[in-house]
Amino acid sequence: MKLLLLVLAFQFHRAEQDREIRYWLLTPESHQFRISHDFTVAKPGQKAVYSFVRKGSDVAPDSKMFNLDTGEPLFTHMIKGKEVNPNWDRVPADPESLAVQGDLSRAVGEGQSTRVRVEETYTDPVGYAMKGNELVWTRTLGRPLNFVTLPAGWMLTSVNIPAVISLDAEGRIMMRFTNIRNDEIAVTIKARKR
Repeated sequence: MKLLLLVLAFQFHRAEQDREIRYWLLTPESHQFRISHDFTVAKPGQKAVYSFVRKGSDVAPDSKMFNLDTGEPLFTHMIKGKEVNPNWDRVPADPESLAVQGDLSRAVGEGQSTRVRVEETYTDPVGYAMKGNELVWTRTLGRPLNFVTLPAGWMLTSVNIPAVISLDAEGRIMMRFTNIRNDEIAVTIKARKR
């Protein structure tokens, strides 16, 4: 059994690990939070990568994408879902939705992959706001590992989904949500100033 577990553990290359996303909540009055996640592009001929903006959210124009294999920044720009769909081999995007496109310096070759990191700042006045004296953040999370960090000076008052709670290197409260389901979990976090 130990040998089988060891073999399974080494079957996945680092570039195949699209399991994790991180959120850093900024001041609730701003309705903003930062996101960072990595993913792998392995489709031969693919020349661009996409990060879709959820309906009701706005993404800051300074979104960044990096080729983690080379360290180079990708040129990024906003496009509509209808521009993505001809190049997209997954579930079609809403034609009027927004996406951040990162242009690869060269197309993905046969048998190759490119590892990409996305860093974005979102504004979501519906999902992230003050209600009375509490910060309230509501979002669906679809990755197997989801990390959410509260703003500095805030303490957790409730969370509706089990989470591992710890402090980050700067002393901010961080929650780790593990999603073992094949769909999304709906998370609501409430916090107040210390």
